Amino acid sequence: MRRLKMHNKKDFLKQVIYDTGKGIKGYMKAQATLMFITFIILSIGLTAIKVQYSILISAGISILDIIPVLGAGIVMLPWAIINFLIGNKEIGTDLATLYVVLVILRQLAEPKVVGKEIGVRPIYTFIATILGSMILGPIGIVLGPITAVIINSIMKIKKQPDNRR
Repeated sequence: MRRLKMHNKKDFLKQVIYDTGKGIKGYMKAQATLMFITFIILSIGLTAIKVQYSILISAGISILDIIPVLGAGIVMLPWAIINFLIGNKEIGTDLATLYVVLVILRQLAEPKVVGKEIGVRPIYTFIATILGSMILGPIGIVLGPITAVIINSIMKIKKQPDNRR
């Protein structure tokens, strides 16, 4: 059976825009999920190392974690370094270790969470994120997955059979 691919441009563009909007909404939902994961990891870690106001600090760092590339490191790294410099080596080491654990777990979770929410396979999301960051820098981390959504939408539409003759 032969598939006819005779989509008019207006319908095609509408579908791509719809799918892209859906993908962006999914991306924002994925970022919220990743912020929650960051919050949980930091809450457990900071509470374990007996940091005052650990829940409040975890919430603040989780919000900052949405910033591409810098994320939680914008607070965690200087905090660990300052503790080393003022002689609190144990707390500095604990904070640095917590940050490394956070980065590893987030890097493992991000492609799966983002891929699930935007409707693109995790490996493609990962590749799009890496290529986006290589080509466009920090903004590419956001634009890479969006580009993957657009490409996925176009491929999905092209594979649909056209019922018109």
